[in-house]
Amino acid sequence: MGDNIVPEGAEQDFITFAKKNYIILSIVGSLMGFAIFVYLIGRCSNRKGNNFVIFNFLLICYDLAFDIAFLVKNANDVPGLFRPALIILIVSGSINLTFGFAIMIHQRIFNPAFSHWLKENHRFAALITVFSAANIQALKIISSNFGGMEITSAKYSANGQRAIAWIGVANLGIQDIPQLVILVNYWLKTDGYVIFPFISLILNVVILFIDFFGRIYDAVIISGDDDGTTRRLNNRSSDSTYQYSMRVGAP
Repeated sequence: MGDNIVPEGAEQDFITFAKKNYIILSIVGSLMGFAIFVYLIGRCSNRKGNNFVIFNFLLICYDLAFDIAFLVKNANDVPGLFRPALIILIVSGSINLTFGFAIMIHQRIFNPAFSHWLKENHRFAALITVFSAANIQALKIISSNFGGMEITSAKYSANGQRAIAWIGVANLGIQDIPQLVILVNYWLKTDGYVIFPFISLILNVVILFIDFFGRIYDAVIISGDDDGTTRRLNNRSSDSTYQYSMRVGAP
């Protein structure tokens, strides 16, 4: 331990550390409370919705913010950590965003029910697609039926659901676990408590714990065929198109 690095601003005593950083810790506590509050609102409004998706997404956003803060403020404290931390953020963000756009385009072309929803909610869909750079799981928001709202009632095909699930599993290997390794490495090579690595490590562990089983479950359980709801909506969309054509005298 004597050879470990003591970062600037590090505190050896946790109580002293907590007192010194009580404002940031209070903000983090408030953000966690807000995430729980949003989840409860969605659950009270619609118990059948996948309201936990919003809670998990907010945690992911918080984690990303502190990962960036760690990269900018603390990664250089330990030689050799800055570059891999930067690469993880860039590579994972690029992969998530690329697949996010690909999934949305695929659903737009091959899923009539989704296409119909997209026409009415294209701005919200575009926003969520951009947010998917943080984590592909953001795409689940638009199909979560959070609060029973129409903007969260999109219906992915089973292929779309499976793509999101498996890319989420891949994220464990290219984003979550490597980031955890970097943070653990930082703590092993430094002495004392430092605010950004401390919070980032806690959030990373919590998200990894939540996501690991959820992503594996999603990837394995989703059936190979379209779910019944999507099929019914697609059939309904086709029927509506046919009926409209008959009314206007189309051949």
